Amino acid sequence: MTGGALVWLGLAWWAAGSAVQWLSAALARTPGPPARMRHRPDEFSVVAPLKGAADASPSYVASLRALSQAGAEVLICVASIDDGAVEATRAIWPEALLLVGADTTFNPKMNNVRKGLEAASRPVVALCDAGIALGLDELREAAAGLSDKVGLVLALKAADEAENFAAELERAYIDGHQARFLFAADRIGIAVASGGVTVMAHETLQRIGNWRGFNRWIADDYSVTRAVRELGLETRLGAIMPRLPLGRRGWRDVWLRQVRWARTRLRLPVWPLVLWEPAIGGAVSGIAGAAALSGMGLGAAALTVGLIFHAGLWLAAEKWFMAGRGLAFGPRAAAAAFVREALAPLLMVQALGGRTIDWRGTDLGGQWRSKGDGMPEKPV
Repeated sequence: MTGGALVWLGLAWWAAGSAVQWLSAALARTPGPPARMRHRPDEFSVVAPLKGAADASPSYVASLRALSQAGAEVLICVASIDDGAVEATRAIWPEALLLVGADTTFNPKMNNVRKGLEAASRPVVALCDAGIALGLDELREAAAGLSDKVGLVLALKAADEAENFAAELERAYIDGHQARFLFAADRIGIAVASGGVTVMAHETLQRIGNWRGFNRWIADDYSVTRAVRELGLETRLGAIMPRLPLGRRGWRDVWLRQVRWARTRLRLPVWPLVLWEPAIGGAVSGIAGAAALSGMGLGAAALTVGLIFHAGLWLAAEKWFMAGRGLAFGPRAAAAAFVREALAPLLMVQALGGRTIDWRGTDLGGQWRSKGDGMPEKPV
């Protein structure tokens, strides 16, 4: 390939990466119009799995208690009576309904959740990730998106209250990257899946086989999305983003969570898109653009200016998206986004370098391989 062709290739690569960055921000930044809230509080069953005292934070348990006092059925699930979440929950909410016990499938999270999904008795069921400060109006607004055509609504969590830079980096992954791409994909009609709050009608839950609909693939959010789609129903992301207070985070914990999510997505049919992410990310796109400028014979000063322009353009798109969703994006958030993009190639290398998917001390990938019980009958 000639030098001129390499220059054009580098420029095209940079332009493609930058275009995806801005297009995803444009598609994702504006929430859709809110639907009319029509469900009463007493029409909801909220299934809340906990593992460890950290999951039962005072703010989270208080939000669950408020939902219960408003009339919702709140089912808190723990795997063992000795779990630290039991004492922590009782200290804040002594009369909380705790369901204790665990199943033996490949998925330890769903082993804990199964009893809650089976016990849910109200017309609308919401499965809530631990730590999310879910208010009643947010729950009702998410459920307003359900209809005869839409069988499932996912309310993406918005990471908030990052108290150190490691937590800020996790917020950059959750808000600036994952939420942006998921909202953009949902906007153009692509079925997406993610954690947060999963809301569906009780009838739909039964049609997908209750908890079995969450266990057909290695990722429960992807599994339930596929199961509902196979019923001929649509799935949507909700306009609301309930907050997930992060507090302080450890660097190792933040990194290992990203590796786990990357390895999990690589085990799903969406894996080609996962492999493509670093190639159009800020770091690789910037390198491609710099290589093109170098091929033009420009000096170090021009390369420096080009890289600064690229970084500023990239961060401006993310700030634009965050502002549209009401999410803060200050200097520390910008620095975290820059670090996230720089680490993207390394993250993919580590994700491809092993098969262990660590979920709180359990190798979810190994469980999936050895038990092989994750693909029950299709929904009816």
